[in-house]
Parts: sequence; structure tokens; C-alpha cells
Amino acid sequence: MKERDKLIKKLNEAFANCDVEFLAKSVTDDIVWKIIGEKDISGKKEFEKSLDRMKHGGPTEIKVKDIINAGEKSVVEGIVEFYVEPGKKKKYAFCDVYIFSEKDDSKFRELRTYVTQLKKKA
Repeated sequence: MKERDKLIKKLNEAFANCDVEFLAKSVTDDIVWKIIGEKDISGKKEFEKSLDRMKHGGPTEIKVKDIINAGEKSVVEGIVEFYVEPGKKKKYAFCDVYIFSEKDDSKFRELRTYVTQLKKKA
């Protein structure tokens, strides 16, 4: 398995476990997280605040289906489950585009998240 693939899997595990510390160490100070159709989160402090909010009702499981690496970009496709209310989960398909720093390829400077709720079993 390529190093970038290992890092992408660790990042997704960190999102699933709301591991704010690991994720904060994995971004540049000028990180931009674009949740397409929803909002943009700019800067490391805002990124960390968003991650802290995810601890309350965030993802319960993330299954990575595919990873594609090209230069400074990595694209991840998968399924994520969230608790929408106590005892009730919903599944979403997602595609994340990570754009890594040119200076430090262990940190990403931009994340574009595309997500849609699944109506049928995936």
C-alpha cells in the first residue's frame, strides 16, 4: 500500500473517531474545507472548531471504497454513517478531494467534501 493511501485511511479513521488532535496536525494553518453546497471553513482554528462540534453527533463509521492519487491531490470515495437522533443512523455517500501542501506532503491545505444521503441500502 502506498504511503499516501495509508495517510488517507488514517485521516478517515480520525474523522470517524473525531480525533481532533491528529486531524489538526494533518492540516496547514491556512486550511480551507469546502463542504460543497453547504459552507466553507477557513483557517486551522475554524477547522478545529468544526471538528469539536462533530464529537456531538458526528460520524459513527466511515468505509473507504476507493482512493485515487494524482500529484498533490487524493480523491476518496466512501460511505459514512451519522446518528441523526438517538438510536437512528443515516448513511451518506461521500467523495473527498484532499489537496496536499507542496512543502509538506503529510499535510493537506484544502479539503473539498461532496456528500449526499443514500435512500437505498449501500
